[in-house]
Amino acid sequence: MPAQLISFLVGLLSLSAETLWVRTYAFANQSTPIAIAVVLSVYLLGIARGASVGGGFCRTSANLREIVAKCVLAASAVIALTPAFIIALPRIPLLLLPLIFAPAFLLSICFPICHHLGTKLGTGHVGKSLSRVYAANILGSVIGPLVTNFVVLERVTTQMAFIILGALGMCIAVAIALADRLNSSIKQMVLAGTAFAFGLTFVFGAGQASTGAQNQLIAKLSTRDGEIRHVVETRQGIVVTYKDDVAGDAVFGGNVYDGRTNIDPRINSNGLNRVIMLQAITPTPRRVLMIGLSVGSWQYIIGGFPDVERMDVVEINPGYIDLARNYGAQNKAIHDPRVNLIIGDGRKFLRQNPDAKYDLVIMNTTWHWRMYVSLLMSREFLSLIKSHMTPEAVLAFNTTESIDALKTAAAVFPHVYRYDNFAVAAETDWRVRLADKAASEKLRLIAPAGKPLFGPRDGDVVADFLDSSHVQTLDEAEIKIGRPGEIITDRNLITEYRYGRR
Repeated sequence: MPAQLISFLVGLLSLSAETLWVRTYAFANQSTPIAIAVVLSVYLLGIARGASVGGGFCRTSANLREIVAKCVLAASAVIALTPAFIIALPRIPLLLLPLIFAPAFLLSICFPICHHLGTKLGTGHVGKSLSRVYAANILGSVIGPLVTNFVVLERVTTQMAFIILGALGMCIAVAIALADRLNSSIKQMVLAGTAFAFGLTFVFGAGQASTGAQNQLIAKLSTRDGEIRHVVETRQGIVVTYKDDVAGDAVFGGNVYDGRTNIDPRINSNGLNRVIMLQAITPTPRRVLMIGLSVGSWQYIIGGFPDVERMDVVEINPGYIDLARNYGAQNKAIHDPRVNLIIGDGRKFLRQNPDAKYDLVIMNTTWHWRMYVSLLMSREFLSLIKSHMTPEAVLAFNTTESIDALKTAAAVFPHVYRYDNFAVAAETDWRVRLADKAASEKLRLIAPAGKPLFGPRDGDVVADFLDSSHVQTLDEAEIKIGRPGEIITDRNLITEYRYGRR
């Protein structure tokens, strides 16, 4: 087999495995920014050490193609067995690091060998032959993640993706052994390993039909204990719901709490009061923008606001939409004829629709310490939202107790106050409307799917939702947390790093 082709396939396998590990390790560590850095660091260490060992083989061994076949076979076996290893190991993220290191190390042994085999000395074309081996590796390194993300992870679970990639690697090892006429013992070893890979793929593949088998890897890496109701995996991420027949199923996106399926304000296990009270402070919310659907509980409630004529809902992960279809009320809400459901990025949507104006904007923002969340909380993005708001419009988003998110909103809007952990921003002081005598009646007009949200005996619940004890000024919030807030920008990433979760 040509050295350039081997170099291409090694790059494809290596970077595909890294892609799966970024997804897996980030999930295990609740999508904190440090997770990607850890995977990249361990992978680079593996590459450096493997290249050093491979260079040594080039100087001392005459059976370089056998070494390549063995290394590809061993790396592929580790990749294929990764889900089984994770399921068997204690739930300690650091124990995953050797599994990340091993395939990077083994496959990188092949890289200098490919250069050694593919470089034509004494022909006057050393540079050309060397560059072709290198270019082939880069091409494989680019194609691998693209295929893994946009093809494999669109069709199978993360667990199955490891098995498929490992099986592919073992097939490559067989091809190297057969194409290069290696001795019979090497061929037998590689063929036996490949038979094992296909057997493993069949066993795990058949197991995907049962929910228990499908959830083994995710259940092991999950930070929450309990019975899993649903798992939805897309290339954008992993969403899980945990069974809770009292408070509503708990929704976890990227292994962190993301809401509940509860739609009963009397239970209020998911802070529905923060959304419900927006009906009282928004004069006439005819056109609504929601960024972040989650399972759709908030959308169900807002759909019951009597003045709503149109609702644009932007969700970047289609897995949430698939999840919402499993719950009756939420499924009805996403099929409401007034709803325009957009799969994509909120910032991109707003830039592509510069003339769109909204009376109410609500963002279902994830935890402030997760990767990329600054793109939703930054001064630049809040300013973009403001340019799409009508003069009396209201913006509400979850700060997840971040004083910096509240401070940033106050740098963009003249009137910003915190309602529980929501930042609620407007051009006018919305607290006046919260205290208005008509506020209680406005809440009683909410009727999702035509069903009144509150009954005659819910006066105390309504009064509590409108109580000023929920409201806090920026100064009060800064005193409570013990430091002044800082302004989040697209570049400083302070919520993810400086004040992020360690």
